[in-house]
Amino acid sequence: MMTGNSMWMMSAIVDARFRDVAFYASVIASYIFGVGLFRRAELSYKEKALTGLFAPVVTACFLLSDYLTMLNPACRWIPALMLAFSWGIINSVGSEVTGTLIFVVTGAMTRFSNMIVDRISRTAGRKKIPKEGLMMTLSVIGGFWLGAGWSVWLNKNAPQLTKYGVFSIIGGIYGSLFLYLDREQLGAWWSRKNGKLCEIDGDEVNCAEPEQ
Repeated sequence: MMTGNSMWMMSAIVDARFRDVAFYASVIASYIFGVGLFRRAELSYKEKALTGLFAPVVTACFLLSDYLTMLNPACRWIPALMLAFSWGIINSVGSEVTGTLIFVVTGAMTRFSNMIVDRISRTAGRKKIPKEGLMMTLSVIGGFWLGAGWSVWLNKNAPQLTKYGVFSIIGGIYGSLFLYLDREQLGAWWSRKNGKLCEIDGDEVNCAEPEQ
């Protein structure tokens, strides 16, 4: 996501389109702010960070971006900042709570390929594929394909919804997922040990003690 914005920003710099430079730079800064804010809140509020703060914030940002676009389709700056901020939070939840980078499908495919090679290669010792790691990887890939297919279907069968309403739907879905992750007092936060953040291993399964 920010890779593309960085490319467009550099293109705007080369072409001396400074208004576009400011736009893309602000979008990138908004994304970074979202990531940093979630990290800070997670360290401060721990279990309360997900539902108490960010489930309503993310949903509200998506809804408001749709509303502002509906009021003025030419307005793109504020809605883009709100969406970038929300995606920063969403991606942070993916990496910190689920223990995987849910937005990097290329990385998931690379990890899946490595698992297959390690399983059949004598040189690698024909390692068993960890079930949890495999399911996590396949869920990222499958979820990405499902989302892509859904967006193509919407664009074909409900083109008006892709202009006004689709981000509201996405915001509602992510808000619901945040609430789901928070079930039983954030029991899904397996990436903690002794109340501290831990490091996920190479297969994004095991939680190791953080280095002091």
